[in-house]
Amino acid sequence: MPVEPQSDVTRHGMASSRHLKVLHIAPTPFFADRGCHIRIRNELQSLRRHPLRAMVCTYHLGRDVDGIDVRRIPAVPGYHKLDAGFSPFRFPSDILLFFLVLKTCLRERPHILHGHLHEGALIGWAARTCLFRRRMALVMDMQGSLSGELVGYGTLRARSLLTRLVVLAEGLICRMPDFILCSSQESRSTLVTRFRVPREKTMLLQDVVPESFFAPADREGLRRQLGLPADRKIILYTGSLLPGKGVQALLDAMEILCARREDLFFVLVGYPVEGVAPFLETRHLSDRVRLTGRVAYDELAAWLGTGDVAIEPKAEESGEASGKLLHYMAAGLPVACFATANNRKFLGELGYYGEEVSAEALARAVEHALADPGQARRRGEQGRTVIGRDYSMAGAGRKLLALYRRLSSRGRGHPPL
Repeated sequence: MPVEPQSDVTRHGMASSRHLKVLHIAPTPFFADRGCHIRIRNELQSLRRHPLRAMVCTYHLGRDVDGIDVRRIPAVPGYHKLDAGFSPFRFPSDILLFFLVLKTCLRERPHILHGHLHEGALIGWAARTCLFRRRMALVMDMQGSLSGELVGYGTLRARSLLTRLVVLAEGLICRMPDFILCSSQESRSTLVTRFRVPREKTMLLQDVVPESFFAPADREGLRRQLGLPADRKIILYTGSLLPGKGVQALLDAMEILCARREDLFFVLVGYPVEGVAPFLETRHLSDRVRLTGRVAYDELAAWLGTGDVAIEPKAEESGEASGKLLHYMAAGLPVACFATANNRKFLGELGYYGEEVSAEALARAVEHALADPGQARRRGEQGRTVIGRDYSMAGAGRKLLALYRRLSSRGRGHPPL
């Protein structure tokens, strides 16, 4: 697809060997409106104002995004899965992705390989090894522990032999890159303490939020537009509807709250809905809940603008950051969640916490937020201010550009831009 001009250099077709090129490796069906993809998209868009050319190699599935140069593998027959989690079709897809990366490196001669997730880092290392004379620098973008996520999704059993083998492979992959970007302090700590990666080879690059999410919303107008009840308190969840995201605790808390109060309506913005719809039907909750299915990221701010309280039900500590938490706070929503280290780091005293990990505790946290609407609004507005100050796209772009320049000057000897 055509690439939006990124600077005067590219606009006039004068890119030279001194112009910095970065190849992002995304072993996922980018773009599919979910957390991992949102991080990749926001990183790429944070770089658009800088004199740099970025490309993405990814699977055949997914939606193109305006202004992002996307290269795709050939279609893999039978692979149609867009949601997170394990799929056997990822193995042939990753093999095809390796060859696509190799071909793109030969054609475009990038200075930096930026591998997202552990698979992206492994593919980048393999391509760099094959083209060792190019002296490309390799960056890994870590969004959580690979073994922790597979256990969280139910793909692996904790403490099994296969899980131990995955942990061993994870440790080897984490030693391959020249530098590792971490989405959370927990993932950075995992690298340093568990996998013995030197701390100076890591940097915290937390998720960011586009400016469109900070605009005050016309709640009543958005509810009319989206067909939501005007006379109910709307409780929002956005994200994947998968076990590793704490969805069962969310569903059980919804059942508890619906039994206690008649004034609540729940909106679940995410997919896949197939595992949730039967639960709602059997518990007679279908008329109290809207399942939106997959919603385009560009439309997410409108849904957030309808809510009174947002829920983050994830409890496990896989080291994965919570991008949804940042978006909730940017939208000025009070947040009910468990008292995990990650949630407390972002929310501090602004959160409404379930002190133990249970559906009952999560339901009580929602009730606490609803009990004092004035206090909830104040906490939401304070959260918006915090996110606007500390998690801007401009700041992320500057960090990435500085890292790319430093690695490029070390690896290939090109002068900084």
